[in-house]
Amino acid sequence: MLIKKFRQIFSKKRHLATLVVIVVLLTAIGLNNYLPVGPGNHNQKQINKIHSSLSSDQFSFAVMGDNKNSFKIFRKILKDVDNDQYLFAIDVGDLVFDGEKEKYRIFYNMIKNEKTPFLVAIGNHDIRENGAENYFDIFGKFYYSFDYGNSLFIVLDDANEERIDAVQMKWLEEQLQKDYQHKFVFLHVPPFDPRSENHHSLKNRENAKQFMDLMEKYKVDIVFASHIHAFFDEIRNDINYVITGGAGSELWGIDPDHYFNHYIKVEVNGDKINKEVIRFPSVDYNWFDRFFYNIWTYINGFWVTHKWLIILLLIMLILLTDVSIGKIKKLWIKK
Repeated sequence: MLIKKFRQIFSKKRHLATLVVIVVLLTAIGLNNYLPVGPGNHNQKQINKIHSSLSSDQFSFAVMGDNKNSFKIFRKILKDVDNDQYLFAIDVGDLVFDGEKEKYRIFYNMIKNEKTPFLVAIGNHDIRENGAENYFDIFGKFYYSFDYGNSLFIVLDDANEERIDAVQMKWLEEQLQKDYQHKFVFLHVPPFDPRSENHHSLKNRENAKQFMDLMEKYKVDIVFASHIHAFFDEIRNDINYVITGGAGSELWGIDPDHYFNHYIKVEVNGDKINKEVIRFPSVDYNWFDRFFYNIWTYINGFWVTHKWLIILLLIMLILLTDVSIGKIKKLWIKK
């Protein structure tokens, strides 16, 4: 009789403790979705840090793109660029798989303590699921420019994948008219796809041509884009276009000259510019290994983003199962 009473008390306390855990997790998840991600206006604060450095015509910066809530590779890249040799680093979009606040929170927590000023551009994945509003709350303006020494840096928004709007195009030309020895332009979706059989670029071809005409008219040194999960570097009408989409998101191609994890190191030395591709270990160049690695990347990303919700659902399932088993036992005993 005493043992039976003890079991009843233990069972009630266990259920009560489980309910308390559920309430705590629900509260934490709710607050996480409500509380802001960081203090806001991140990009401008990084620009202020850049301007606080002694001006020079000799410096380096890093460019990457398409990390898309990856963790292993992107963390290695962040560690590699977090040193005194870089004036700044910039991620040219697809920071997250979609624009949910929790995904942005994870990304922001990864970059917020970087010693090297870390800037971002907006990509097409970043505006999904109300992502444009979340991006603005965290990073600020969708397009912006800044200067350092003899160089001008222009960051654009073409996350709609269709076109660069007329207001932004006018602003872009105004920026390009400024007198700087070097001009660098950053955007997520490239104006063209270097792979002739693909069209992973701005859909409005006339708008893309207008953009490229501006690049030629004002003799931009390098245009950096991502969107394509690969590396391409080519000259079109005397303008250098670099696609860098290897910061950690899935790699579907198997050509070792293009489809690998990487970022770009750019060195400015007076009138000279030098680029270096910094490569990181990539999955073997065959379809089988890449397919299963990409699936694992999705699963791991989902777990890291939603682990507390998954744990909550498991606890609730265990509690319901435990209660159901107890009721079944009582009914069985009565019979």
